[in-house]
Amino acid sequence: MKSIKRIFLLPILLVAFISGCKNWDNFVAPDAGIYGKVTDAENGQPLEIRQPGGGTVRFIQWDKVKYPNPGTTDIELKANGEFSATQFFAGTYKALPRDGAFLYQPGDSATVDLGNGDRKEVNFKVTPFYRLTASVTDSTFTYTITKPAANTTTKISQIIFMINDYAKVDESISSNTSGYFINLWRQDIAGNVTDASLLGTPRTFTFKWADTHLPKGEYYFRVGVRTTAVAKYNYSPVVKATVR
Repeated sequence: MKSIKRIFLLPILLVAFISGCKNWDNFVAPDAGIYGKVTDAENGQPLEIRQPGGGTVRFIQWDKVKYPNPGTTDIELKANGEFSATQFFAGTYKALPRDGAFLYQPGDSATVDLGNGDRKEVNFKVTPFYRLTASVTDSTFTYTITKPAANTTTKISQIIFMINDYAKVDESISSNTSGYFINLWRQDIAGNVTDASLLGTPRTFTFKWADTHLPKGEYYFRVGVRTTAVAKYNYSPVVKATVR
């Protein structure tokens, strides 16, 4: 009879164990979300950045009692400065854009309160180090670089010119500076060349179309500028042009 009692007792203990596990694992799953965009503070236009690698928005858990050493979550910016993410736990967060070719003061961070199931918008305004416009005629770029007044510290160290056969153009895709299919040209700017000598007036750069080994036709072009301090580029909008 003792063996029979043990057989009946085993399922009862198993049910009790499963029930206890449910009580232990009773936290609310992360179901809050966040979305927004980072724009140019002076003109309200979308940023011209690469994706991935153009910048992030960092969210920091901001309950110093509950999280004395708060964790962080970095959300990658899209090429137009937009961002979004889900599966946040409810709580209070500090948020700020970072890791990009732009100026932003950490003291201007936003505070976001997320409840369970919330989906909230938070937007930021930053100042890009430089702004660029560009046009292309056959194998000649015409471009203009301007520098916001708020940027008093950086200096241009390199200008790049890129081509691609589809509309996504940055140095991670158009990366061939030598070889058979050249699609990126670099101009390194010497330390004694001032920004003032490069800014505000249209400049040109002409490359040899034969170096690309591409058939003539419609292509996408872009100009980028980086500084000595940050190894990321500000870009012109992508330009579609026909090479004849």
